[in-house]
This record gives sequence, C-alpha cells and structure tokens, in this order.
Amino acid sequence: MSPTKIRNNVIKLSELSTKQPNYYFIQGYLMGLGALPQMLTPSEWQPDLFGDINFQKESELKYLESLMALYNQSMDKVIQNELKMPAKCSLSKQDYRDSLKPNMPLPSYCKGVLQALKNINKRILDAGQKQALNNLSSVLKAFSNEKAAAKEFGEFAQYNAQEYKRNYVYFMADAIFELRFSNDLTLSDEDEAEFNNSFLDEEPDELDELDELLELVLADTELKALEPIQMLLDIMESGLITKQFIKDNTGHFWGLHETRPYMMLRAHRAKIHALHGYTQKAQSELEALLTLNPNDNQANRFLLMNCLIIDKQWDKLDALLADFDFQELHTTASRALSAFVKHGDSKPANDYKKMLQQQNKHFTKILTGQEKLKEQQPSYYSPGSKEEVAVYLDSLGKQAWVSVPASLFWLRKK
Repeated sequence: MSPTKIRNNVIKLSELSTKQPNYYFIQGYLMGLGALPQMLTPSEWQPDLFGDINFQKESELKYLESLMALYNQSMDKVIQNELKMPAKCSLSKQDYRDSLKPNMPLPSYCKGVLQALKNINKRILDAGQKQALNNLSSVLKAFSNEKAAAKEFGEFAQYNAQEYKRNYVYFMADAIFELRFSNDLTLSDEDEAEFNNSFLDEEPDELDELDELLELVLADTELKALEPIQMLLDIMESGLITKQFIKDNTGHFWGLHETRPYMMLRAHRAKIHALHGYTQKAQSELEALLTLNPNDNQANRFLLMNCLIIDKQWDKLDALLADFDFQELHTTASRALSAFVKHGDSKPANDYKKMLQQQNKHFTKILTGQEKLKEQQPSYYSPGSKEEVAVYLDSLGKQAWVSVPASLFWLRKK
C-alpha cells in the first residue's frame, strides 16, 4: 500500500471518529506507542486515539488496514532508531512561533506523542526511566503551543527552540532505550550465549574490577590510558562485539545497551589521541564512530570538526558540516573559521562571527582571554552559557583557532 493511500485512508478514518485527530497527531501518537514499556493492543489504544468510530458502511473497514500499516511502520522506525519527526513538522528559522500555531504539524505531532505517553504507569518506573521520560516530555510540551515554548525557551528563544528541535531525536532515543530496553538486552539466543560466555562467566568480583577499570580509564587522558583501553576493547571484540555483530548493527550502535561502553572507550581513545597531537588517528576513530552511530548521540562531531580544522582538511570539514547542518556553537565556530580561511576578513566570515556573538556572548571574550572559566565545570550546560564555551574548548576549540593564523585577532576585532 502506497504512503499516499495509507495517509488518505487514515484521514478518512479520523473523520468518522468522535475525536477526529489530525494526521500529524496520529503519527505522533503511534510513534509514542513505540516508547511505551508495555505493548498495548489496538483495542486499547484505538479508543484513546479516536474515541468512537462510526462506520457508515462495510467498505470503510478497510481504513483500519491503513491505520495498522501506519502503526507497523512506526514500530519499525522505533526498532531501527529512525526517530525523526515528519518533514512537515519543521521549525521556522525566522520565528519559531510561526510553527506553533494551533493545528500546525509540529505541535500536533508533539501532542500526539504526549497523549500516547499518558499510558505509562510512572509508579513502576525507576529513577533513570523517569528522568528520560521527563526530559522527552519537556521537549514535547515546549513545542505544543506558544505559551509553553516561551516559558521553556527563555531569553534566547529562537536559538533554544532550534536546539531543542535538533536534539529531539536524542531525547526520544534515550526515552525508548530506558523505558523499553534498559532492563532487557534484547539479544538473540546465540548472541546472548556468546555474551554470557565472554563476560558473565567471570566471577562477580572480576566483573566489578572491570567496571572499576572502565571508570578509571575514562577519567584518564594520559597516553598511558591507551593500553587498558585496548585491553578492554579486545575483551569486547573477542566476545559479543564481533566483526559480524558490527556489520549487522552499523547505523544504530548507540541504541544497543551492550555497545555503549564500547563506544565510550573508542571515543575516549580518540580524545586522548587528539589531546596529544595525534589528530589524524583521532579523525579515523571519530569517523568510524559516526559510521556506527550517524545520529551521533555522543557528539563526536565536535572533536572531529576541530581536528579537521587543525589538520586543514577544509573539504572534509565542509562535508561534515553539511551532514550536521545545525545551529549550534561548534558548527558556527567551524563555519566562521572556514570562511575566514577562504575569504579573509570578509562579509561571509563576519556574518558567522556575528552569529557566534548572538549564540553565545561569552564565546569571543573567553577565547581571547577577556573572561575566565571556573576550573571545575558542571557536567551539563545551557545554550549561551559559559559552560557551553567550556565544552567547546574541551573539544580542542582553542587549538583550532590557534591553528589558523590571525583568526583570534580577527575574532576580537570589532
């Protein structure tokens, strides 16, 4: 059945119902069902979505087939980690409020997801599941109407709205993982046996030692940490994470519970290489991680952008920026440096410099030494804050600017 046929039939089905939700609300609701920790039968969720459906003739029952086809497509997207909103659920780059008028696609879709999430019994959730659900709900509520958006987005509303929209897939992915998979590795019988043989046969105290070693390694950025990193990776690759496993799961690696320590170790190895000047090695590692996880939940693109700048690989940088066409500090800073290298003190470069000032008023002052950062930075940040600049610097941001002659002088120039 074609997508157009499915859409038309589902719309006709809605018109026969008492609630008459629009098509984007329906799409959001079905995607929300995919995040539930429990499976609902159609007889449970259809009345919640449509109310009563008043079929006038027997031929209209075929509309239910289209609804179930749309439902199955949504469940497939959840399993495949394809969580983007429909293309029509866009956010205006001029004024986000234009996209949040009543019955517009974006708020309708978000309200649909929220309606589905009401089927979750929060009393049975653990702390991690509640946090993931609350984070996702906050994003969805912010896009449900203008009033909620203004309250959530605050002073830098337009920029923050774009950031929330961009990060929606990450919030959705984390919620699905925590609610559905965090207590269930969802392995095949063969994979589970292999995983058990390689890890779970260890004595409990040996497993604890591995966990402690992982924690210690991820806190160490010296070259000596490369040896235990390689040891841990070898253990993982000789067990579950084989070449075939990698081949079969490339594209949605971060969505699998058992692969996250593996991804964290490889990203940390890239960071150690970059910090010690081995930016080419870091590049190769980071590019491999982006292949495994194109959604880049780990934000490996940040370090990769600056490595490419340091190594003067401008064509690669432009290609990466095209893949991640987001309005975020790292991408704007990278575009500013690229434009400065190509065009000098020019209008294209100065436009990006102005955008940097709009996104974060601390950026220029911190990079040029006019403002200082606290030694201990929190593990989170909000757009426009000093902490956001600290995250940029932590991914070799200052080294990237220093590698481009006269760029810091140009940045400070009025």
